[in-house]
Amino acid sequence: MLKKNRIIVVSLLCFSVLAVGIGIWYHIKSRKALIKPEVFIETGSEVMLDDYLEGPLPQVKFHTDISMIDTSVPGSYLLDICYEELGVKFHQNTVLNVVDTTAPEGEAVPQTVYTGDLPDAEQIVANISDIAPVHVAYKTTPDVSHSGNYVFQVSLTDDSGNEKIVDVPFTVIDDHLAPLIYGAHDIEVFIGRTWTFLDGITVTDDYDPSPELVVDVSCVDVTTPGTYPLRYVAIDENGNMSSVTVNITMRDEPDRYYEPEVLYDLCRQINEQYGIYTEDMTDVQKAFRIFNWSHEHIIYADNSDRTDWTCAAYDGLTTLRGDCYTYYAVNRAFLDMEGIPNMLVSRYPVTWSAHYWNLVYLEGEWYHCDSLAFSAPDGYYFMCAVDDLNPYDHRYDESLYNPGINIAQSPVGQYVHYDTLEVDEF
Repeated sequence: MLKKNRIIVVSLLCFSVLAVGIGIWYHIKSRKALIKPEVFIETGSEVMLDDYLEGPLPQVKFHTDISMIDTSVPGSYLLDICYEELGVKFHQNTVLNVVDTTAPEGEAVPQTVYTGDLPDAEQIVANISDIAPVHVAYKTTPDVSHSGNYVFQVSLTDDSGNEKIVDVPFTVIDDHLAPLIYGAHDIEVFIGRTWTFLDGITVTDDYDPSPELVVDVSCVDVTTPGTYPLRYVAIDENGNMSSVTVNITMRDEPDRYYEPEVLYDLCRQINEQYGIYTEDMTDVQKAFRIFNWSHEHIIYADNSDRTDWTCAAYDGLTTLRGDCYTYYAVNRAFLDMEGIPNMLVSRYPVTWSAHYWNLVYLEGEWYHCDSLAFSAPDGYYFMCAVDDLNPYDHRYDESLYNPGINIAQSPVGQYVHYDTLEVDEF
């Protein structure tokens, strides 16, 4: 009986030990189960211990040195996580998966291009961002052979295959029109003096806001008297080109010649004396008042020194007397001083006598202005188109003015008020 009791006691002790062992095993297993076997994080993210735990563990930490992991690069890493319980350290392996599932970002840059001019895909998407290198390409090759408005797709793809499609608006322009050159006119220059080729020259284009203007002086001998061709060439950004050729006359300086600045000083003195115009006025207002003043204050005398326009202008400004050439020259001195383009017009064919007046560039076109026009209703002309002129008094050789000199054809007389010296908008 005693022996049997001993066996029962031993059995109970063994069972107790076994039960305790099983309990500990289940406890350890349940603890380790709190550590996830695998974790996925996005590239560029921080490795966080909490991401691996299903619940709290005592003194848990990474045993692996995670500072050595570059999370900017996709990949898988084996990590060791340890925790301590009842004085015993436990280790559990887990896998860190760094993945890239985020597509690149970018912003469309709307394009205006000419037919056949397709920019690189990299040029039409801005602010591209991604943690990995991004490959930029058209989804399909755009057709820019015809004008119109389109939307072309650009693909942004990173090394992990994530793709972002950016829709880029395109305006395609079919540009075959060359720039237009305005204001080119024959030039007279004294040998040995400096001059500018660009006075009164403007260039416009239907699309290019700043077409290139080149002046070809290769045929001009600046040391020898004579008349030479001078060529203006305008080129737009699409390669369309136009040109205008004028004559430049090189001649010796006459004995009697006045520097323009001398004439400008006289004009300033007269403007101050008579209050002709103010600097805050528009070119149209200034010009109208200049022609009105010369018509009203210069007394006609049938003679002038036509050796050079500066002689006639000086005589007219100092004596307030002279013929039609004097009126032209005085007006020119005022207009030149104010930077208003103008040029000489002469009667052709000459009938009973020669006659001279001004062409003035106002509001984008050249207008006839004559402060000594006896046949005009108001005694002088201002901003007259071709059809406004009396053909008997004001015929001229139109062939002398190249197509770049766009002399106004449409009358604007209904907008011109001689009583108030104002010009309405037209």
